[in-house]
Amino acid sequence: HCSKCDVCSSSKNWGKRKMTMHQNSVIKKRKLNVEHRKNNKNGKISPLWKKNRTLNQIRNKCKQIHLDSNLLVVDYPSDFTKSFTCQVCEHILSDPVQTSCKHLFCRICILKYFKIMGCYCPSCRHTCFPTDLAPPVKSFLNILNSLVLKCVVTGCDEEILLGKYSQHIAKHK
Repeated sequence: HCSKCDVCSSSKNWGKRKMTMHQNSVIKKRKLNVEHRKNNKNGKISPLWKKNRTLNQIRNKCKQIHLDSNLLVVDYPSDFTKSFTCQVCEHILSDPVQTSCKHLFCRICILKYFKIMGCYCPSCRHTCFPTDLAPPVKSFLNILNSLVLKCVVTGCDEEILLGKYSQHIAKHK
């Protein structure tokens, strides 16, 4: 090769664009910080904060209706516990429904979520509508109903299957 070769003696620097990549990451960090703040510059509540506040409101209302996973008699692995826990209220599934993207929720919780936050899956943000909700497969429901729970009534030390829990609680009233 000679000094006049365009490939060897190019005046253009063909390396990686480190400077612009660095600038993009700084911009992304700034955007994330803005999204995680409670109020933005206009004083309005940012969407991420609104979502967290809404989910907390749904969870607080569900405490009176749904059963907590702490009532389980057996200490299951966390991944297994998450499989039968509502991803909105974080309680044991009650009247479970499955979205088109195969995520599971309590029917009441997902309908409240759709009404407040819009028609998309809280887990993966896939668009789904109330008409898309379907019951999970029967084998899953059988496993769910066979979970053993402690009775919440003080003085009652019985361990009851989830499928028969409501009948047991009715006896205490």
